[in-house]
Amino acid sequence: MYNEMTFGKCLKFLLATVHLPMSQLAKAINVDNSLVSHWVHERRFPSSQYINSITEFLSRNIMDSLQLKMVDELFYSLKVNEKITEITIKEKLHIMLQASLNYSLACRTEKKSASESKSDASFLNSIDLSSSDKLIYGITNVFTAGISLIESARTYCRKENNVIYLTYHNVLDNSFFSDNRLSYLKEILLEVIKNNWQVTFLLTLDSNVERAVRLISFIFPLLKTGKVNLYSLTNNDSFMTGKELYVISGIGALSCFPTDAYTGINCAFYLKSKSAVDVLTNYIKLLINNNSNNIVKYYNQETKDAFFFKLTDSNEQLGNHYCYNNSFSKLLIPIRLYQKFLEQTDLSLEEKKLSYYYYEKQFKGFLKNLSHHICTEIYFTSAFENLCKNNIIFLYTYTGIKIIHASKRDIIDYLEYAISIINQYDNYQIAVIYQNMVGLEKNIALSIKERKEIFFYVYGKSRAVDTILSLDDPVMVKAFVEYYKYLWQKISPLNKDKKDIVLLLESYIQMLNKELR
Repeated sequence: MYNEMTFGKCLKFLLATVHLPMSQLAKAINVDNSLVSHWVHERRFPSSQYINSITEFLSRNIMDSLQLKMVDELFYSLKVNEKITEITIKEKLHIMLQASLNYSLACRTEKKSASESKSDASFLNSIDLSSSDKLIYGITNVFTAGISLIESARTYCRKENNVIYLTYHNVLDNSFFSDNRLSYLKEILLEVIKNNWQVTFLLTLDSNVERAVRLISFIFPLLKTGKVNLYSLTNNDSFMTGKELYVISGIGALSCFPTDAYTGINCAFYLKSKSAVDVLTNYIKLLINNNSNNIVKYYNQETKDAFFFKLTDSNEQLGNHYCYNNSFSKLLIPIRLYQKFLEQTDLSLEEKKLSYYYYEKQFKGFLKNLSHHICTEIYFTSAFENLCKNNIIFLYTYTGIKIIHASKRDIIDYLEYAISIINQYDNYQIAVIYQNMVGLEKNIALSIKERKEIFFYVYGKSRAVDTILSLDDPVMVKAFVEYYKYLWQKISPLNKDKKDIVLLLESYIQMLNKELR
């Protein structure tokens, strides 16, 4: 006896296993293409004679060990009460086809009996769903339905609870999210965020760095908006395996799932009923509150003490360091020069003391690490143009970034010290890129301390810091390191040649010296 596999599903799976279309089966057993289509879609059922012909056709077209294995796996996963040993592949095919046919016929009889019954079950405490609610089949249809719901948020804004909830238990599995689909989803989410929606992701993170890196490349531009929250499930319940849930508060929901063990998501309940959407919204909130960790920490003026403490502690910890920035390195300013620049700001005496205290600790931690660990930094040439042509330094302080109009002599001292660090420490690696690079977001500074934490600064107008956030989930930190290394490998060796970069800095020093004469 076989466990609830209909004939249509069985035949469809076996044809897919031998990589042959329905038309080829129809030709081989001398029937019309439409008849085979009727079999697959359960509109008609074959006689025993056709079962024998189908079995013969399939057995002739099993050519390799993988196909044999797939047939075996299906056979033994479906079989529930017979013990058959030393059975041929042809016999297995026949048993599966006949048993699934018997199951389909039994289901049809049961359905007919039910429809003929005059009694209609009624339920207390039940709500009829809306006429818009549907059961959707097919990966493309499921994705289109999800996008349609999210797109609704571009023009609709609630007075409160403007939240889109998206689960990613499959970590952006390629079978459902192709690169093109993922790119389109990202663009739509960026648009709805502009319409004052928050986006909350509930993730299942595992040790597969490749999948996590793919997630990062998708989510990186969203994080800089400051309107994205990431939660990681603490209990990876198998109940959620293969399933996804998308809820757009007050608009609709999509509950996605696979229909068998051999495919990814290919089916979904599309819900527009207010009651159904509210139930799923409360359910996902329950998961977040009771079974997840918040892996993104945002900081504001009230919590800046906590941010600087964590940043300083991270810089003092031993370990490799990776970062990129639109301005030249904040940790290549000598302490005496940093103090001089600090005096040019409008900060209070207490703010200057705190800025100097934190910078000194980070600076010493930076130099200590260079003796034993790698520090890798990526810069745009625009950073040097602001510094050397416009004489502008973006000074990181306790209250944020301050714009300093430095003297040419101070900038020369700054560059000469940077050259000494580049020449003195083999562990200090630097790259200068001359144009935009895919994967490097503009107006953002990224600092990663390996096995420790990730820090983001997102800049607004006039270099004001709009958003500061950090992530310390171990899987995410490891994935960001791999993502950074991936970007580093894409940079031309010439742009990472320390001798060439030193020559570039020396050329700027010569230019500034000429201007001083």
